Amino acid sequence: MAAAAATSGGHGSRAVGGRIHRLEVENFKSYKGTQTIGPFYDFTAIIGPNGAGKSNLMDAISFVLGVRSAHLRGAQLKDLIYALDDRDKEERGRRASVRLVYNLPGTGAELQFTRAITGAGGSEYRIDGRVVTWDDYNAKLRSLGILVKARNFLVFQGDVESIASKNPKELTALLEQIAASDELKREYDDLETQKSTAEEKSALVYQEKRTIVMERKQKKAQKEEAEKHLRLQQDLKLLKTDHLLWQLYTIEKDMEKIEAELEEERGSLQQAREENQSSENELAAKKKEQSAFLKKITMCEKNMAKKKLDIDKKQPELLKLKEQISRLKSKIKSCNKEIDKKKDDNKKHLEEMKRLQSALADVTSAIEELNEQGQDKGVKLQLADHQVQEYHRIKEDAGMRTAKLRDEKEVLDKELNADIEAKKNLEENMQQLRSRVDEISSQESELQTKLNKILQSIPKHEEELTHLREEHNKIAKERQSSGSKYQTLKQRVDEIDTQLRELKADKNESERDAKFSETAKSLKRLFPGVHGRMTELCRPSQKKYNLAVTVAMGKFMDAVVVEDESTGKECIKYLKEQRLPPQTFIPLQSVRVKPIIERLRTLGGSAQLIFDVIQYPFFSLEKAVLYAVGNTLVCDKLDEAKTLSWSGERYKVVTVDGILLTKSGTMTGGVSGGMEARSNKWEDSRIESLKKKKNQLESEMAELGSPRELQRKELAVSEKITGLEKKLHYSNVEQKNLKEKLNKLSSEKRNIEKEIDHLEPGKDELENRLAKNERELKKREKKINEIVDKIYKDFSMSVGVKNIREYEEKQLKDAQALQERKLSLSNQLSKLKYQLQYEQKRDMHAPIAKLKDTIDSLEKELKSLQERESSAKAATEQISNQMEELKAEAEDWKLKLDECETAIDELKKQNDSVAAALAKLDRQLKLKEGQLVQLRSRQREIHEKCDLEQLKLPTVNDPMDTGSSSQELVLDYSQLSETYLQDMRLSERDKLEAEFNKKIGTLVAEIERTAPNLKALDQYEVLQTKEKEVSEKFEAARKEEREVADKYNTVKQRRYELFMEAFDHISKGIDKIYKQLTKSHTHPLGGTAYLNLENEDEPFLHGIKYTAMPPTKRFRDMEQLSGGEKTVAALALLFAIHSFRPSPFFILDEVDAALDNLNVAKVAGFIRSKSCARAGEEQDGDGGCGFQSIVISLKDSFYDKAEALVGVYRDSERSCSRTLTFDLTKYKEA
Repeated sequence: MAAAAATSGGHGSRAVGGRIHRLEVENFKSYKGTQTIGPFYDFTAIIGPNGAGKSNLMDAISFVLGVRSAHLRGAQLKDLIYALDDRDKEERGRRASVRLVYNLPGTGAELQFTRAITGAGGSEYRIDGRVVTWDDYNAKLRSLGILVKARNFLVFQGDVESIASKNPKELTALLEQIAASDELKREYDDLETQKSTAEEKSALVYQEKRTIVMERKQKKAQKEEAEKHLRLQQDLKLLKTDHLLWQLYTIEKDMEKIEAELEEERGSLQQAREENQSSENELAAKKKEQSAFLKKITMCEKNMAKKKLDIDKKQPELLKLKEQISRLKSKIKSCNKEIDKKKDDNKKHLEEMKRLQSALADVTSAIEELNEQGQDKGVKLQLADHQVQEYHRIKEDAGMRTAKLRDEKEVLDKELNADIEAKKNLEENMQQLRSRVDEISSQESELQTKLNKILQSIPKHEEELTHLREEHNKIAKERQSSGSKYQTLKQRVDEIDTQLRELKADKNESERDAKFSETAKSLKRLFPGVHGRMTELCRPSQKKYNLAVTVAMGKFMDAVVVEDESTGKECIKYLKEQRLPPQTFIPLQSVRVKPIIERLRTLGGSAQLIFDVIQYPFFSLEKAVLYAVGNTLVCDKLDEAKTLSWSGERYKVVTVDGILLTKSGTMTGGVSGGMEARSNKWEDSRIESLKKKKNQLESEMAELGSPRELQRKELAVSEKITGLEKKLHYSNVEQKNLKEKLNKLSSEKRNIEKEIDHLEPGKDELENRLAKNERELKKREKKINEIVDKIYKDFSMSVGVKNIREYEEKQLKDAQALQERKLSLSNQLSKLKYQLQYEQKRDMHAPIAKLKDTIDSLEKELKSLQERESSAKAATEQISNQMEELKAEAEDWKLKLDECETAIDELKKQNDSVAAALAKLDRQLKLKEGQLVQLRSRQREIHEKCDLEQLKLPTVNDPMDTGSSSQELVLDYSQLSETYLQDMRLSERDKLEAEFNKKIGTLVAEIERTAPNLKALDQYEVLQTKEKEVSEKFEAARKEEREVADKYNTVKQRRYELFMEAFDHISKGIDKIYKQLTKSHTHPLGGTAYLNLENEDEPFLHGIKYTAMPPTKRFRDMEQLSGGEKTVAALALLFAIHSFRPSPFFILDEVDAALDNLNVAKVAGFIRSKSCARAGEEQDGDGGCGFQSIVISLKDSFYDKAEALVGVYRDSERSCSRTLTFDLTKYKEA
């Protein structure tokens, strides 16, 4: 396909100068029915209003040239068929087609391309009316230079902006489509993957070959090592045979010696047991006597506790009686005070009655005196008879004339007197009410004072009661917890005593050990850097490991751990100065230890590192412990230890029985070395800690005190609580009563105040009415006086009186004053009588008599309570005396118990010494027996080891041994050297053992260094064969790699050539095209544009940088150019691309949308220069070629340069798009 594309249109040639003549559209998009559009000229502009169907015309050209429906603004082909409404869309059998009539270059013959949409919604392709396949259709188009996939003939609306915004990678992809190098992309990628796989395969085979060669060389060396190893193994076998034979010889000698010693020690042990039994019987008798004394003391203490409980029970009753007596005395005292107060009130009552009687007599005499004064002043004016008659006539006449006024005056007088009397009564009532209010306020003040005192005392009592209850609860809890805690502590002390007895039964600290321990304590005290002995600082995690850890540590078990080397030197200097035994020191900072071999922790079975079964409190001690035991293993059984130590890789192993198996095959330790006795040292620190714990528990028991003391405290607090609760109850009752009284007084006071407030308006109303009536009365009197004075005027002159009315009024006024005085005295007399009557009715003796009766009853109750208190005190005193007697009896029994305990202690000491001797003999016997068992076990293990290692010991059959049915194996020691058969001391044996071990160790070390592989010979031959096979495989892989690489390089080169051909052409042409598009009279040279490859070796895998610099502007990124500048740059690139794969025509949709008028004119001029017939006859000066241009534009400055116009408009009658063609060549400028 790439080749076809390359040959179909050589750039720079007018051979592709065909053009679109016309377009026949049938029911395509907005074009209804069959319409012929055209003819199209070299430079045709399609114009029309928005929505008329211009772009649909471009879609029709694109459709017939094979562009997919997705690029034609339709989801599927059926969407491209004309439809007026939804009903048309649903109609079946709808079809559409577009036919493009193309004029071939040179001859001008027509070639018709037709693409139709079938009723089923598919595409049908025809060339000159003949149905063809898409591949034939596409091949024909390619032969004309029309590349459907690259769309080199088409620029849709928005493609220009898309070109301008492409990044370098996208530009590379576009260029690959134009160059047709993208058709090699899949083949290139596949070959690249195959090449990578072949290289990896070759590398793997080479590595395999290299590994096999190295392994063959290694196996050759191993073969030589295996031969050497076999020789050393034979030497080691002979040396081990001598060593084990000598060990069996020494074991037989030791067993004979120990059996003789055992017989002697068994007799001594029997004698010691008899002495111990006699001492135990005597001690049992004393303990029985001690038990009897303890029982007596316990009985006394129980009785004392019972008596104490009786006293404690009576204490609350005594406190209750005491509280009741105190309360009764307080009541009696209060009643006496009340009686005194009542007597004072009675005395005041009598005095008040006397005062009222005296005042009543004074008022009565004053009234009598006023009556006498009225009679004396009753002398009237003396007149003659005729004057009297005249006076009566005139008076009658005046009376008749003033009768109405006098009646009115009389009514007013009555009303006025009534109001005055009502006012007086009202004022008296109000005064009484105010006096009662003052009295109530005084009573309220007194009651409130009492209430405040009670309210202040209640919180104090409640707080004290809360405190006492908390204290009571605390004491109760403490008594309960201390009782259980006391028993717990006692039980723990007994358990510790038992443990101490068990531990001390086997403890036998030698003088040397004691001295070592004392020396370590002194060093620790004198030198800060001393941590202590190993036995003090660490211990086995379980008791069963004691012997194993002792054997593993060896001499380091008694070593002293110090912080650094200087501290150790100071300690050694101190030991020398004090002439103390030498000791081993382990400095933590400078000691060198081998790291733990982690795989030893995963061996399985019961085997584990002995380091892991040792506990130590501080991490800093880890180095010391690791130095002492190293990577030694511990296991439960000897068989497992043998397997670990002597089969496969060898390890140093110790069993829980204390048997040590070394890497060299020797077994040491056990009872013969005294290790069991030394292992007991691990318990020293435990004994010390138990003693400290016991002392601590005993001190805690002493701090807890006696539970009885706590019980006594609890009862005392309980009594206080009872007393306070009663006080609080009485206070609450009194508080309630006082509040009720205060509420009643307050209610009464509010009622009285309401009454006063209610009476105040009535008083004001009376006063207003009085003032009004007085004014009316004065008016009436004035009128009457005027009338009377006028009538009496002549008569007054005749009798010699200036004014007879004034004379009569004066007499009347005196009479009225006298009457008022009498009225006042009468009122006072009535008031005094009422008060006297009230006081006489008051009974002042009844409350006093009632209080006296109350006092009598209280005194009787008090006397009864005092008698009960006396009897309770007597009973308590009697119980106290009984307690003293029991206490004295208990003391006597305690003295006897102390004497018995002293005797028991003496017997215990005696028993301890006997038991110690017995234990010593027993331990010695067990030690000997254990040694004998271990020797036998050691003998058996040596035989087993011989069997395990296939070592054959020399034997002879003893002809004298006939005690068994079969002959026993007797070893022949004759082959041993005479030196080995002599009696040796322990040091000589150790020395000889060391020599054997050294020799064995040397051979073992040499054998271990050899690390042989006995299968090396067979493996060596196999590897030689395998090396030959891999070499052949490697050559095949190399051949395959070269073949794939050659194919890959061929495709790569072809892809590179296609790509670079397009790039070189476009890169050369783009600057010239850009200059044409941007030059002007002001800037005749125009701008600059160029393309840069990011990678020149594989340009199709990297980006292309497109740079455009408009005139007078410096270099900028494409993103920083304006919209118009980007459009011009993008058009330059499109025209340059088109010049490489030129199609005969170029269809552009509104590419001038973002351009100003100046740039529109430049672009239009450029297109015209490439399209018009006169330019098409020959090549442009820039080496470009001419092409037919069909441009959709809305700008007149653009389409006015076209040769023809195709106008698109909307036919409203048919509801479809229609076209008109207008030839502009007739109107060309001269």
